[in-house]
Amino acid sequence: MTSQTYLRSVAASLLRLALKVAPQDSFGWGQAVLGELDYVEGDWPALAWAFGGAVVLTKHAMLSLILPGRKRPAINSGPELFAKEGPMRKTTLAAIGACAAASLLFFLAPVFRQAFQASLAQWHGLANFTRFGDRRPSPALEALARQAEQNHDAEGLAFVAMRYPKESESARLADEAVRLDPKLTWVYAVVAVEHPMLPQVEIERLIPKLEQFDPENALPHFIFAEAIDIDQVLHAKVPKEASDESPAWKNAMASAFQSAKLDDYLDRFKALDRRVLLRYRFDDLCQALVSSGDWYLLPSYSAWDSYRYADLVLQSGETLEARGDLIDARDKYLAVARFSQMMASGGVHLTNRKVNVPQEAYKRLQAFSEKDGVQEQARFYAFLAAQTVRADENDRLARQNRFPVSSDVPRWDANLVKTSGVAIFLCAGILLICLVHVIRRRQFLAPNSTGPGRITAGFGIGGAVGLLLSSAALYATYRPYAEIFQRYLHTGDESQLPLLSSFLGHSGILLGFEGFRAGDVRVYFWFAVTALCVLALLVAVIPFFGKLLRPRASI
Repeated sequence: MTSQTYLRSVAASLLRLALKVAPQDSFGWGQAVLGELDYVEGDWPALAWAFGGAVVLTKHAMLSLILPGRKRPAINSGPELFAKEGPMRKTTLAAIGACAAASLLFFLAPVFRQAFQASLAQWHGLANFTRFGDRRPSPALEALARQAEQNHDAEGLAFVAMRYPKESESARLADEAVRLDPKLTWVYAVVAVEHPMLPQVEIERLIPKLEQFDPENALPHFIFAEAIDIDQVLHAKVPKEASDESPAWKNAMASAFQSAKLDDYLDRFKALDRRVLLRYRFDDLCQALVSSGDWYLLPSYSAWDSYRYADLVLQSGETLEARGDLIDARDKYLAVARFSQMMASGGVHLTNRKVNVPQEAYKRLQAFSEKDGVQEQARFYAFLAAQTVRADENDRLARQNRFPVSSDVPRWDANLVKTSGVAIFLCAGILLICLVHVIRRRQFLAPNSTGPGRITAGFGIGGAVGLLLSSAALYATYRPYAEIFQRYLHTGDESQLPLLSSFLGHSGILLGFEGFRAGDVRVYFWFAVTALCVLALLVAVIPFFGKLLRPRASI
């Protein structure tokens, strides 16, 4: 069988299949189209002829399901089929074109492009079924990485390295940034904190560089201790007590305990971010606000490790005191108090439901001072002990009020942005269907018609007006948040950033699933999609088998 014969066979089979599901009042017209197929010159024109006829028959089959038993337009010829739609006025066409053009003009505004990206954020969680380590970077971040590498821009590479989701590529970009500018060695710490699953070998390579860059900082030692913790968790060998920890962990925590400061490099992070954002006009706000949303950039195990080791030192001081070694015991308590102050400066308070470590250390020092008769010093330690309780309570309140949850404005604005984004796609789809319908009608069925019909015009004007209104609503809703970001970028004003962060957080949740967890959203969404597909299949298949069982003259 030649290709030409094969194409005609496909065209005939397509028409025969359409005839099987076509309603009775369209059957004669379909037989006529099938008979004319033999007189169409050329195989591809014959296939186009068959496709056009099959579309019309399918359309009437769907109408017969929606309007069963009612009178529908008969199919006697192409022009008669659409003759009842009356011609569309030129003013209507002009209105549709004007609304569509105005909607497209919104995309020329950078604020609207950011708003459109925010409206799409709700779908990112559904599309991402990979594990944490296999996440893909955003297109904007990849574009910035390419541009920074081409420009040999150390700060641009550092910006991407601190955000890149893949550990190996993040470390490579950080190496390149430090090679170009050794003053950016601190970037290694941010990369290690953001990627706690970095291989142990990679951590051991980065720690000496950080210690050489900033020898008085406790942060590299916390990073190394966390790597040991994660390795223990992965191998199910987690010690129950701090005293049972490995010598490597104890040495790392002892080094952190003896450090003079704790610098998480957040100030440097923010300053670099603002410079790079202004330089490249980076408009992915979810990536841009990474440094502004965190209070501190410490390893996740730092607070627990610090509490456990400080409590271990406190216990050793109590043991020395019980033995009568008061000098060494006092030194232990002073070390715990100093370490607690250093950690509090980094936003970490060494408290637990059972023991408030700094409070216990100050109470022990108070008791020593009272025994020595230094009442002024004893009152000072008593004041510091009470201060640790108030500081811990203030820290808990600050964490609870980190975002202005009392205001529903960000949530409502995020829902409006998501709704506007969905409406844009729906209205654009309606316009596209109308356009395809007009093209198909002119090409296959009614080449001599004067224009689209009134039904098509109604859908077209509705889609165009809806597209314009939804675009305007998206722009107007998002603009205040864009101004918050621009104010932060140019002046460093962070006062309104919690509102912006709250808005972006709500924007990332699928519309209608605000109360569900991320995994539940994916499950329920795809379950709904599957149910709709099964329902559509049943609607299509049941009438088809009904047509097969119905007696009919052979074709």
